[in-house]
Amino acid sequence: MAINRRQFIGSAAATLAAPRLVLAQEPDGSDAADGGLQQTIILTPVDLHLLEGGQGHTIAWSYGDGPEPAVIRARQGDELKLRFVNTLQQETWLHFYGVRGPSDLMTLNIPPGEANAVDCAFVPPDAGTFWIGPMADQSRARDMGLYAMLIVEEAEPVADLADLPLVLDDWRLDDDGAIEGNFGDIETMVGEGRLGNWFTVNSHFRPRLPLKTGVYTRLRLLNAANVRTMGVLFKGFDPLLIARDGQPVTPQPLDSKALELAPGQRADLLVSPEQGDIRMALDLFEDIAEIGYLTAVTPSTPAPIAENFQLPANPLSALGPIPAATTFAIRIEGGLKGGLKSAVFGGEERDLRTLLEYGKGWAFNGVAGPAVKPLFTVKRGDTVVLEVENRTAFRQPVHIHGHVWQELAETPTGKWQDTAVIAPNVMVTLTFVADNPGTWAIQSLVAERADGGLLAAFKVEPAQPEL
Repeated sequence: MAINRRQFIGSAAATLAAPRLVLAQEPDGSDAADGGLQQTIILTPVDLHLLEGGQGHTIAWSYGDGPEPAVIRARQGDELKLRFVNTLQQETWLHFYGVRGPSDLMTLNIPPGEANAVDCAFVPPDAGTFWIGPMADQSRARDMGLYAMLIVEEAEPVADLADLPLVLDDWRLDDDGAIEGNFGDIETMVGEGRLGNWFTVNSHFRPRLPLKTGVYTRLRLLNAANVRTMGVLFKGFDPLLIARDGQPVTPQPLDSKALELAPGQRADLLVSPEQGDIRMALDLFEDIAEIGYLTAVTPSTPAPIAENFQLPANPLSALGPIPAATTFAIRIEGGLKGGLKSAVFGGEERDLRTLLEYGKGWAFNGVAGPAVKPLFTVKRGDTVVLEVENRTAFRQPVHIHGHVWQELAETPTGKWQDTAVIAPNVMVTLTFVADNPGTWAIQSLVAERADGGLLAAFKVEPAQPEL
């Protein structure tokens, strides 16, 4: 079925179990986004039918009992109350990716067993599109379906927009639709990663998804793949990009270009059903693979959106003076042709052969994670500059937990994101305000590389009170 062309923070990594996209269970039929009542998220095994025509049996893991990945909804400024119940056989470590919540709640351990349910309540500060995913045994967990989309709606509703979550994935399946189980393969870990061979949208093969008539639809895209960067093409309408990584951007049309999403990245787009079917495809460089269709039963032309339309800005801290910023150098090493000869792991310097025996082949600043010590420590409110150098042969999507950054050329770009995609042998400079106290991770969003060592931490200490 090959398609042409185309510790962790503070503790040792644990084996993972996992989830998938239905609306989380809500008590008394309440609207979850209104806040107040607790949503129960049940981690459970599911039997998916991912092959063409709904054929095959794919035993996956899920955050719900439906055939699609789970979608959890909240509202900006309202308390989100969740209860996680793990009915799988393994404990699960999960993280709220892109959410600037309290550090002690953004990464959770969910032991197996209904008696070990874990409650979590916090107020999301930002509106936008985020996700929940694994923080341990990431390769297996994500490939088995351990992800959910978290939608935080704006405190005040934005215009008259319909809403359509789209979770993109590539599964590595055999001819019968079962997930190939060669997890932990060393060559895969030090190489490109676990590329799939079967593309789905919302866990369906080439689905037809209805668009609401008479209004624009806000597409919320998440790339849930382990390693593949998705170059998403649209035919039949030129979407308007309105947000990246959960943060608003100045609206701009794609102009027939592919929308590139590295693993874990999100984007929000506006489309209209006025032209009937909108075809979605992936640019595989040598081929184009159609992955789904957006269709309106009765095509219509909605009222035009305002010329000055833009999503409301989130309450982000303003950057301080760059010359006074605290600067740290971070180098990424390892992988095939990456030149890594040794690294610290478990507190000891180990040669490459020994590292590989431990399943490690990547390092931040000479340490294969999960690391014992943070890469750096700053005070709350500090403006931080990171000079991140990719010394490897692969593009690296690097995600910073609990914060958003801007790229710094001569001046900050003004675009806030949480994941930087760094080309081979290139250094990028990122700047952010360390306004969220706690211990936070910096990691690769390629699952196999995070498992293989690209998982480090930094610490934000509370500011000293003024005397």
